[in-house]
Amino acid sequence: MEHNPQVQELLNSLENVLVQEFRTLQSLIVATKQERILLNKKDPDAIMMIVEEKEGLLDQFGLLEEKRRMYITSIASDLKIKLTSVTINELYPGLDSTESDRLQRLNDGVIMLVQQSRDLNYGNQALARTALDWLISAQSFLLSLTNPSESYRPPGVKQSVDRVSFGDLGMKA
Repeated sequence: MEHNPQVQELLNSLENVLVQEFRTLQSLIVATKQERILLNKKDPDAIMMIVEEKEGLLDQFGLLEEKRRMYITSIASDLKIKLTSVTINELYPGLDSTESDRLQRLNDGVIMLVQQSRDLNYGNQALARTALDWLISAQSFLLSLTNPSESYRPPGVKQSVDRVSFGDLGMKA
């Protein structure tokens, strides 16, 4: 199906944005895998650097998403398609099969990479949470070793009768 030059330009721009989203997600997945390695090595400085890199990639992806929505809205308007939501799927009926197939493959690839990235992040979150729980437990244990118990008193100091507690009931004599 032949489109006017403006629609064709918008379709090409949409396709380019989808390719950029795909590449950005690939970079995000590489960074997330690197983050997993660093979480296992327990290197907080390197983890902070990779987290900053991931934040930049997510910001870039957000900007690309905005461009994508803008192009979808413009294409739908030019093709007289009423959108119920701003998704690429609603453009397919107004496009020829070659164009819609190409855009659908790119969109499916982006969706697959988003899911893969999400799954990797859940795994990294579990690793980080486990490490944090271990640190909190270790800290509590070490503090329990260094804090004197309530019944501790230096040698030669007698405990007064009114402070003697009986078991865990906290009853005073």
